[in-house]
Amino acid sequence: MERNDIFDRLLRLETSVNQLAQEATELKSLVVEMVETNVALQLENDNLKKVLGNEDVQNDEHYSQDIATQQQTKKVKKPLPSKDNLAILYGEGFHICKGELFGKHRHGEDCLFCLNVLSD
Repeated sequence: MERNDIFDRLLRLETSVNQLAQEATELKSLVVEMVETNVALQLENDNLKKVLGNEDVQNDEHYSQDIATQQQTKKVKKPLPSKDNLAILYGEGFHICKGELFGKHRHGEDCLFCLNVLSD
């Protein structure tokens, strides 16, 4: 193989690797955005469940029976106030993931490990 052929192949490989890295970065951004949206929606859903649980609608017997039936068939996961605190800390730019990064500033970068903690 000639030197020029090797350099051409190397340049094509470098171009392919750069494109792949760019696509991976774009996908990471999309995943982070989706996980953040999911966490925000879960928190909002949990808060709405709390609000609906405190309304006078529960006085209606039919409604109360439906709720009791639903709770028996499906266990409802209660939101933890600590998760809300972690979401606030993450929103302020701090790591909340397990390990040595916990409590350190994220410098504006998203962390998939932190987002995983919020989504659990």
